This record gives sequence, C-alpha cells and structure tokens, in this order.
Amino acid sequence: MSNKKFIYLTVIIMLISAGFATKAMAQEVSEIRFDGWGIRLGLSSDPDQVYGGIHFNLGEFAKDIRFRPTVELGFGDDQTVLQMLTEVHYVFSELRAWKPYLGGGLGLTYVNFYGDHSGDTSDTEASLNVIGGVETELNQGKKFFFEFKLGLSHDDPDIKFGVGLSWK
Repeated sequence: MSNKKFIYLTVIIMLISAGFATKAMAQEVSEIRFDGWGIRLGLSSDPDQVYGGIHFNLGEFAKDIRFRPTVELGFGDDQTVLQMLTEVHYVFSELRAWKPYLGGGLGLTYVNFYGDHSGDTSDTEASLNVIGGVETELNQGKKFFFEFKLGLSHDDPDIKFGVGLSWK
C-alpha cells in the first residue's frame, strides 16, 4: 500500500472514530478500567496462517466506545507474525442478543520470515486494521464473539476471521 493511500485511510478512520466519540460523549461519560480478558483463535489470508491470541477489556472511553488491546501470534506460510494492536470499538449496545461492533486498531506488526526466503529475515512495521464483529453475552459474565479484521499496512495479514471468548 502506498504511503498516500495509507495516510488517506488513516485520516478517514480517525474522522469516523471522532464522530462516534462525539456522539457517545454527548450521551454519557464512562471510565477506563480492567473489565476482563479473553482468548481468540482464527485464520488469516496473505499470509495464510492460523493465529491465536489474547485481549484485555479495559472499559469505555465514552458510552459504547470500548478500549480492547490485543496480541496475536500467527504461524504458517513460511513466516511468523506477531501483531500488537490498541483496538477501539463502537458497540451497538441497543441491540439485545447479538451486538455488532465496528472499530479500528493501531499498533505494531513483527514478521519473521523463514523457509523459502533467502536467509532468515524479519521486519517490524506500524499496523492499521479495520475491525468488525458481533458478540453475545453468555452465562456468568462471559462473552462469545465472531470478528473480522482488514489489514491496511504492508506486513499486516490482509484478512482475518476469528472467534473468541471473554471473561470478567
């Protein structure tokens, strides 16, 4: 992805996030706090990998805007990918059973190439993802979710499909 496209996409995501934040802040101010953690598993494309990871639910900036940092490790396609994102989601909380959410993640992606590549090499790059998902509340404060991520930076997996479970 060219630097010009990357800058345009970053600006668009920031403007959309600012719009959600303004709407939510007008409604009610919430707080950042440790609100649980969870695990995630999934598949990615380009590179074609299986990945797993953890996330931390750290409360809300404002009503319906949550902060959920993640760390994911992917294996396959002659590379190992470690991705660390600070994710922000807008949760459509007015829906009852399955609540959709949209957001983005900004962080770092570390890639270690091996196998068919000429010598072992690695690369670290800024990471930018667009995120969408749907979650439902289970018993005893657990949440189950399906999630989709679109990687916008060079070393990010192009697409990720995953499932996860969160605990309070």
